[in-house]
Amino acid sequence: MFVADDRFARDFYQQLTGRGKGGGGGANHSDLRTALSSHSLIAVDARAARNATVLSANGAAPARLTLARFHTGESCGAAAIVTELVFAFPPGGAGGRSTPPSHVTVVALLDEQPFASGAGSPAPALTRADTRELVNRVAQRAESSSRGARGTLVHQLTVDPDQAADAGEVIPVRSLPPAARAYAVGFRARYVTAASDTLLVTGVALTDPALRELRWVVRPQRYRLRGGMIPASSPPRSDGQGVRYSLRGAVAGSQGGMLLLIDEIADVSLRQSRATAVDPATRRVVAAQPLALRCP
Repeated sequence: MFVADDRFARDFYQQLTGRGKGGGGGANHSDLRTALSSHSLIAVDARAARNATVLSANGAAPARLTLARFHTGESCGAAAIVTELVFAFPPGGAGGRSTPPSHVTVVALLDEQPFASGAGSPAPALTRADTRELVNRVAQRAESSSRGARGTLVHQLTVDPDQAADAGEVIPVRSLPPAARAYAVGFRARYVTAASDTLLVTGVALTDPALRELRWVVRPQRYRLRGGMIPASSPPRSDGQGVRYSLRGAVAGSQGGMLLLIDEIADVSLRQSRATAVDPATRRVVAAQPLALRCP
């Protein structure tokens, strides 16, 4: 897992090495910067640091942090120092089924008590035809409730979490009262208006199949496309970039809650793309990691 943040790198390097203590924030930062001035990578034993919970589409798995690698941002294609965290998973045990396979994107909770969980008790899986119908109806609901000139769907949405547009995904989740069955739905739908503008509407919802109890986890975002891409002038999110949302999984939380795993794909600046774990009750991002880093 990767964290691209100067302050996190500085503080974690100090915690692991004890260097810079008593020198204030500037001394700590300078110490790590100095160490990286002659090396693009520094590896530090992290076995005495902390435990963590690693989240993937398999569920939540308790893990032990074993190694931290600190990369210069330039070597990874990032502006900030990049901290690479390497985890080990105990064999078997409660988290065995939740352990992520190799080479999949994960996010981690570092400041909570480690826990193991799967995807909870999900609603019944839908047929592919019903899945596609639900994705399209949620996208149509999003467009009908948005402001601005109404658009006509360019194509019926297919079921594909990796497709940038005209697609979506459905994940059965634990039932949320008062719905008897609940599903998480992500979508990226193109619409064309009477003025020949092509729009992208994207978001994530929790809903029952009939959409009677629909709740937005990520409120629908509406962007005018240029050359099939979201231009820099589109309405920004907090970091200034418009994104497409792709739903990747659902994980049962540690206290009876649930987290949704959502990828945010930024068209304008790919290095702003990130994988996130979102609490659907509060819409708060509780964990994230960059998706577009390329560290040696």
